[in-house]
Amino acid sequence: MDFKHIIWDFDGTLFNTYPVTAQAFLIMLKKEYWVNENVFDIEKHMRVSMKHAYDFYRDKFEINDDFIEKFEQFRPLYENQNALPTNDAYLVCKFIYDQGSYNYLHTHRDKSSVSMLQKHGFNNIFRDFITAEDGFPRKPAPDGLLRLVEKHRMSVEEVLYIGDRGIDLECAHNAGVKFCLFSPNVNNTPNADFAVQNFSDLYYVLNTTLSTKKP
Repeated sequence: MDFKHIIWDFDGTLFNTYPVTAQAFLIMLKKEYWVNENVFDIEKHMRVSMKHAYDFYRDKFEINDDFIEKFEQFRPLYENQNALPTNDAYLVCKFIYDQGSYNYLHTHRDKSSVSMLQKHGFNNIFRDFITAEDGFPRKPAPDGLLRLVEKHRMSVEEVLYIGDRGIDLECAHNAGVKFCLFSPNVNNTPNADFAVQNFSDLYYVLNTTLSTKKP
């Protein structure tokens, strides 16, 4: 395989945002409802999806739309101050760039993802970004991925999508591209084309599958 185009998910892949987002949610719960919750439980629900987390806490604490709106205003500020790239994420993205291949972003998150990439120096090694503002259907719909493929005239055989959830895998397969799961539980996803637990493992995958610069 000669992958030329590497498309990344954001939360739980490039950036370890889930613990930070869960902490922000806990801060707002305490402030608005005077209740406490295990931050690891909040994170667990968020890893399913934000909608799942909101629905769960609507039932448990009767949070309302006003609370969610306040949280969504507080969240990007807190994340921007506290969220960090996943260990070695920048080094692997720079390796891809240095090989003459391309990095792209495809995420449900809004442009706060691009702001965090810029803050940590990723912006110059990424070619394009698909975020919530682009208005594509949510994963596993493949529309966002297919837009990148079409816009940059990619051959699907040269595309690898990297994400941390089952809906990322479904999205990649619906778009007809290869998928790499980035997760501690790599043994639970037999349908992934590749599975890694950290960026060191991912480097070894890319080192053998990435298209290299032509002389």
